[in-house]
Parts: sequence; C-alpha cells; structure tokens
Amino acid sequence: MVMTGQYSIVNCAGNTSLVVNLFNKLYSALLPVIQDAGSPAPSPAYTAFFKDPSYAPFISALFQNITTGVPLTPPAPYSFNGAATILCVTAPEQFTYSIDGPRDAYTDCLANPTTTSYYPGFLPPKQYIVLCPSFFTSNIVSIPPPSNCLTVTTYINRFRGNGLSLSGYKMWILLVMITHYYLYASTGLVNITSTNDVNKCFRLGAEESSLNVNNYAYYAASIYGNCKDFPIPLANGRELLEIDVEDPSDNGPDVASPATVTFIATDLEIGVEDTTGTP
Repeated sequence: MVMTGQYSIVNCAGNTSLVVNLFNKLYSALLPVIQDAGSPAPSPAYTAFFKDPSYAPFISALFQNITTGVPLTPPAPYSFNGAATILCVTAPEQFTYSIDGPRDAYTDCLANPTTTSYYPGFLPPKQYIVLCPSFFTSNIVSIPPPSNCLTVTTYINRFRGNGLSLSGYKMWILLVMITHYYLYASTGLVNITSTNDVNKCFRLGAEESSLNVNNYAYYAASIYGNCKDFPIPLANGRELLEIDVEDPSDNGPDVASPATVTFIATDLEIGVEDTTGTP
C-alpha cells in the first residue's frame, strides 16, 4: 500500500507510480476549477454544466474535498484514515462482495473489456474504488493535452460527438471515480443521475447536474482546456434553438432521466495480502 496525500493506493504494483502521477496532475488541474466555481460571476463552462449559481458552494466544496482527500467514511482495511482507496484488481478473489449473490471484481472487470474502473455502491458508503486491468492495458491516454476542447454544431445547438474526446483520459476517469465516492458519501443518495453523453449532461436540470458525476468531469475538462465554445444555455426549461434535426452523435432520448441505484453491495471481503511499501 502507498499513500498519496490522504488517498491509499493498493495492489497496483508496477502501476503505482502511474496512479500517483495521475493524482498529482489531477490536483494541479483542479485548482483553477475550484477558483472558477467560487467566482461570483458564473463562467460559460459552469453555466453549461451546472446552470444555477446557487449550487456553486456545493460543487466547489466537492472539488476541494477531492484535492485534499477528505475522508467521508470510517477507517477500514487499507484505508486507515477513512479516505477513498484505489484498489487495483489483478486476480480473482482480491475484492469480493454480494449483489444478489457473490461477485468478484476481477471477474466483473474481465466480463466487459471496456470497463476500466468502477465504484461499488455499498450502504452505508465505502471508500473502495476499483481499477480494472484494462485501465492500464488499454491505449487510453493518461493526461489530456492542453487546449483540448469540444466544438459546437450551432444549427442544432449541440456539442459535436458524445464528449469522449474531451473526457476519455485516465486523469478524468480517475476524477469520475472519486466524484462517485464524494457524491455518494456526502449526500447518502441512491437516487442519482447516471448520464455520460455530453449533450445529455448539458441538458440536465441544475439539481440533476449537481448529482451527475460526468458533469463534474466535463466542467473540469473545459476549465483545464480553457474552452470557450458551448451550446446556447437553456431558457425557461426549453432550448433557445428548437430545430428537430437528428444528430448522429446524440443517441437516445432528448432529455436524460434520473437512474436509480437498485443494487447495494454487501459482505465485502478484501483478499489482497497486507504488505508494506509498494505491493
């Protein structure tokens, strides 16, 4: 086990230094985001992804908690201070739990090759964030380049693409996972919004936006990239430009709906050998 700030990194072996570097880069990237969220005048990026300035204190505090690793859960194995814990799974029976029967994190990771990481929904919340083998073996770039932004198709008032070109980096994936922990642990809500597509994130209402992890990632990535191009904000619950043109990059219903977490994990067992230094 290795500590970076208050976070624990467990069982990542030769990938430990990569995870530590992601945390260091994420810390630096979030400082201007915290400053932007605390600004008295909402920025275009904030308006695009969070709408209502009254949510700014909550959003700013969440980003500050991420940079400092504030513990929101009790101390537990490999999390002596209760802070979020990054646990790499490299073999079966290292992280098992129950959801309608026994589950194994490593097996779940291999079942879907596109799954790079996930945050199991325990009740009460727990601090464990799982990194799958594909987080390290995939060709996903670790750190986004500067000035990496989305563009807008103005005649349909939408971002081009689904947003992956902005958010599809290991640093932002790590942010999404940690945001899962802080949203779940700070609110205790199991009725949250689960929306990935950037255009659906943009069209969420203010409250839904504040509870959707990907809105935090898109907002942070927009500030990081110094992005200036956003769709025209909604007005009175309606898009200002209402042209019913099919956008091939935007599949699914026009308005994203809340997704209820209908499963809660129980009976956690961690089978990683307790060692000192880098596992």
